[in-house]
Amino acid sequence: MANFSLRSHFRAIACICLLAAAPLAHAAGIKTLMRDMNQAMKGAMASTTMPQLSSYVSRLESDAMQASQQPYSYDQGTYNQGMKTLRQDLSKVDQAIKAGDMAAAKHELQQVIRTRNHYHHLLS
Repeated sequence: MANFSLRSHFRAIACICLLAAAPLAHAAGIKTLMRDMNQAMKGAMASTTMPQLSSYVSRLESDAMQASQQPYSYDQGTYNQGMKTLRQDLSKVDQAIKAGDMAAAKHELQQVIRTRNHYHHLLS
């Protein structure tokens, strides 16, 4: 009987620990994605060929899509708007890439950076 009680308490404590860790896992997910987006942005801006640029922009788009699906506990509305704007900006970059215009794509990437900076300021 004591063994059952100890096991029951252990399970309860384990459940509480998992629930408490869930928000941290989401925060780590967002931070990891944001770090990867930063690296991809640096790579995109340093790209010298369209395939290289396209690869980095695809990575940015994938990270942005994943990040937009993450909860953000401080100001979800502003976070969602920022992610929506970021994805729209990246769409313009993608259009320039499809047109084969590296200068326009990098110009649009500058807007992505401005959007990022604007929303980082609002959310900090």
